[in-house]
Amino acid sequence: MRLSILIPLYNKEQYIDRCMDSLLAQGLAPGDFEVILVDDGSKDASAAIAGRYAAEHGNVRLICQENAGPSAARNRALEAAGGDYVYFLDADDLLAGHVAGRLLDICEENNLDILEFNSRDIENHLVADADLEGPPDGTESVTPVADGLTFISRYYFRNQAWRYFIKRAYLLESGIRFPEDMRAYEDLIFTASTILHSNRMARVELDAHRYVIVPGSIVTSKDPEINLGFIQGMVKAVGELNRLIRGLDNSHKAYAGVVKKMRTKQQSIVFALCLRVFKYRLHNRRDLKKILDQLSAFKAYPMDRKIREIDNGNAFHSRIMVPIFNNRTLLFLGAGIMRLVPRT
Repeated sequence: MRLSILIPLYNKEQYIDRCMDSLLAQGLAPGDFEVILVDDGSKDASAAIAGRYAAEHGNVRLICQENAGPSAARNRALEAAGGDYVYFLDADDLLAGHVAGRLLDICEENNLDILEFNSRDIENHLVADADLEGPPDGTESVTPVADGLTFISRYYFRNQAWRYFIKRAYLLESGIRFPEDMRAYEDLIFTASTILHSNRMARVELDAHRYVIVPGSIVTSKDPEINLGFIQGMVKAVGELNRLIRGLDNSHKAYAGVVKKMRTKQQSIVFALCLRVFKYRLHNRRDLKKILDQLSAFKAYPMDRKIREIDNGNAFHSRIMVPIFNNRTLLFLGAGIMRLVPRT
């Protein structure tokens, strides 16, 4: 079997039909691929809908588990997978038409550990048949095969697991899994770990994935404990990146470039964390001080204004917001003021 498509499923009854239909229309022979859905304790009809596909298609399987989070569901799916390559897809997203075979051909012809490809955003209510059409054959451009450190030094690697086909044997041998104890940026830690250990990786300029923007994709809770937990998850992600940086081979010719890219990822998370401090009205000085002290221990705070890529290089953010966030007094003051601003 060439490919296992692995889908964590939680309360996606509105979207799973469309996702599955895009996979079954890829033009691959049923014996060449499988779809494994892991229902993570959905409270809607997601499992029933997925079960219908499993009953109608011999290459579709449904696994049900108690709610344990998307990382646990993905890891469970990986354990059950049998394809040469695996692909982690979200249940509300899609694959463009007839792209899976083209991506597999590139993987197999180059004996790749990992292949990265492009994605295109579409609004949920604007999804049309034209959005599902794949790019014309012969339009793909593949980068030279490189090891993971060289790849990261050359390109801007993306966080999301759904941007990559990954050789299953490589994942199993490396022992890399999605971190189940993280509440934020678990995709980033998984993809960074996977890429850094790779010996053969490439990128293809092919718009294969469709990221469907749906209501509730980003949820802001009014529960301060939930919000604090999410921010603490961001701190953990910064720490995990720090661990990966410390484990790099400093004799590799790409070492300096990789460290710079990884530090940029760290700084982007710290910037997003500071924005969430305001958004979540996190005004408890003790909690905030503990968070900033942890970031300082990782050498990620104060942020380095020379890193222009913070928040995609937004000049206002780097020149105005970063200095404010880097000043603890102003950050504490701003968080306190935001507490008084009515929520919209």
